[in-house]
Amino acid sequence: MATQQTASLQDAPATDQLVEHDGKTYQTIREGKAYILIPPNTRTSQNPQAKAKADDSKDVPQGVFYNPIQQFNRDLSVLAIKAFGEQLCERRRVQHKKDNGKQLAKKERKRQRKSEVNGEKAQAVSGTDAEPRAADGVMEVDETGAQAVDGTVEHAQTEDKSGDAELRQIGLKRKAETQGAVEGDAQRAVKVRRADDGSALKVVGEATQSEATIVATEDVSAKGVPVQARADAEKPNEEIEQSGKLAEPAHEPAEQSNGVTEQAASMTDITSNEIQSSTNGQTQPWKPKFRILDALSATGLRALRYAAEIPFATAVTANDMDKNAVKSIRTHIEHNKLEKIITANHANAIGHMYGVAYPPTDSHGPHHISGKYDVIDLDPYGTAAPFVDSALQALNDGGLLCVTCTDSGVLASCGYAEKTYSLYGGMPIKGGHSHEGGLRLVISSVASAAAKYGLAVEPLLSLSIDFYVRIFIRVTKSPADVKFLAGKTMLVYGCDAGCGAWHTQMLGRNTRQTGKDGKGPHNSSNFLFKHGIAQAPSADRLCEHCNSKMHVAGPMWAGPLHNASFIEKVLEDAGAADKEIYQTIPRVEGMLDTALYELEVVPEAYNAGSSKDSTSELLSKTPPETVDAHPFFFLPSALAKVIHCIAPPEAAVKGALRHAGYRATRSHCKPGSIKTDAPWSVVWEVMREWVRQKHPIKEGALKEGQAGWKIMQAARKIKEATNDDGVAGKDVEAATEATVNGASTTQKPVDPKSINVVFDEVLGKDKPGKKLVRYQANPRENWGPMTRAKGSS
Repeated sequence: MATQQTASLQDAPATDQLVEHDGKTYQTIREGKAYILIPPNTRTSQNPQAKAKADDSKDVPQGVFYNPIQQFNRDLSVLAIKAFGEQLCERRRVQHKKDNGKQLAKKERKRQRKSEVNGEKAQAVSGTDAEPRAADGVMEVDETGAQAVDGTVEHAQTEDKSGDAELRQIGLKRKAETQGAVEGDAQRAVKVRRADDGSALKVVGEATQSEATIVATEDVSAKGVPVQARADAEKPNEEIEQSGKLAEPAHEPAEQSNGVTEQAASMTDITSNEIQSSTNGQTQPWKPKFRILDALSATGLRALRYAAEIPFATAVTANDMDKNAVKSIRTHIEHNKLEKIITANHANAIGHMYGVAYPPTDSHGPHHISGKYDVIDLDPYGTAAPFVDSALQALNDGGLLCVTCTDSGVLASCGYAEKTYSLYGGMPIKGGHSHEGGLRLVISSVASAAAKYGLAVEPLLSLSIDFYVRIFIRVTKSPADVKFLAGKTMLVYGCDAGCGAWHTQMLGRNTRQTGKDGKGPHNSSNFLFKHGIAQAPSADRLCEHCNSKMHVAGPMWAGPLHNASFIEKVLEDAGAADKEIYQTIPRVEGMLDTALYELEVVPEAYNAGSSKDSTSELLSKTPPETVDAHPFFFLPSALAKVIHCIAPPEAAVKGALRHAGYRATRSHCKPGSIKTDAPWSVVWEVMREWVRQKHPIKEGALKEGQAGWKIMQAARKIKEATNDDGVAGKDVEAATEATVNGASTTQKPVDPKSINVVFDEVLGKDKPGKKLVRYQANPRENWGPMTRAKGSS
């Protein structure tokens, strides 16, 4: 077999290409539209059970970290940042057009006032009856009608009071000066001319019609409006005035001088977001800045993909503190021909972000350009907690913070509770829903760090993926929204040693007040909120269902985990994306679709996604007071284990809950999970009815003192008469009522025992549609987080 030829770094990149660079040979790997170089036989997976063997020497340890398993993370990040960036750039265009229109209108009003002043002053000067007195043919006239002889200026003996009144009406402020000192209008153009004897002569006022036209059209000409008087304006002063006689003021009517301003008025509709002057005289669309920071870049693969796949990204910074990593990043930038967009930076990520947030004082001034970023991506090996504070301050207002934490053994496990608290400021929760608890701990740590600076956070997308969590958070400067944080922070009392139930305890309370119009708190469009302390406790020391001990978890985030409109936008882009570039699209669509329908149990957040800006397709904001009153999920198989019965199908349980009038959906965290707004008393009643109606428990399976025994003691004792369908006769009509979005329109009963439990699997199944890959199957053997790269030696 012929050996494969090697290419140079300047050649066009291609998959599996061998590249010779600095005396070393590399293999080219493609992901998305980016190409990276790794040494041949580099280890990209690791078997934790394997021991070192002599024949394993062909696997080369990584010098710069690269894990192909996280391609799903990178595909999702590109799509999410692209969706967010399109919304942010559109918002900036709208704001720029609005601000620029105000500036043009202000300039036009200024030009119009100046033109009116010029016309009025021209008439005032031409109407002076007094004969000018001059010596040696040199005379100076100022705009107030003062006369000067031999360079001495004295005020006119009379003043046209009616003219002053007209000037005051158009906003001209005039100031009387003492004899011997005259100060002209600061906005008037001052022309310096020379008399016959060579002495300087200052003439204030409109000498010619062309000069008046130049003053009136100064700003308009800068926008590209043709100005006929430009040639006169560029003439030397000596050509304008060669004699010692004063040029006669213009006697043209005011309408003529206003003609240019009327032409300029038509320019107010042309804003700089529509046209922008370029160096060659042509015009190009105004482009808002969109800057991205990959704070912990390693190979630079994320930065390469952001620059290559996000067309409106104006600058991408790839930062790493390891010199080998930075060298690799620079090589990849050159290989991908992205030198104009990506900048490789060798620095500590925390120091770099603080430096961007607080630049040296000598760099401030009128021409200072902020170096803050619109998107900051934190993807460390382990926890992102040390980088959060600096990242929040290096973000622009309304920017996006992308956080990855790969320490699920800390944030989603009780094995290192002291470590969890030190990193995230809360205690972990135990149970099958621990990964959602980890998500809420990370968001709470970001929210509390941001609140110190008056920054409010809104999770746009929060996912528990494989061995890590990935969160996209919008950060805005809003001290008013920060006030809601205590009311969206909760403690959780969990019966982790018994039945698995939980109860939430809010730290604060946000109470809606009556508006000024006198309407009720929910009908008022001008309502206010009162922020106070929540009432406690929400649960007893022992579980009310099984009498087991309760344990505390948190504080953690109690608001929604997602933004519905953001997920819909990402799903729309994913559907139109190239499957060859984004190879994990099936999983992206499945996980995002699942995450979207999680919000069904939070109607305020789910319905907020349908409301968009009236002027453009802008990303809607979840109301800051929104609270997820029904966090977490349960697993029917785990509940069946408590009462020692056969596990019911997922569709049967969801059908029973929906038939009872509750919402029920699934969680993206685990397959077979159910997320509902039904209280635990109803959930356990459904499980007891499953045992009674479908699969009775074997005698002796439960012993007194066990959690399941206590729960089954509350089972219904009297068997109600039923019809042939197994439905209580008095509830047949309620059971056949129409459902809306999978939830029955019947009213929720207060007593769980009064619920007519019907295990309707048809009602419990999701609506038929596109087949989606909702949960990840193991992609290969020995997949996982791998070991940390060895770094610089």
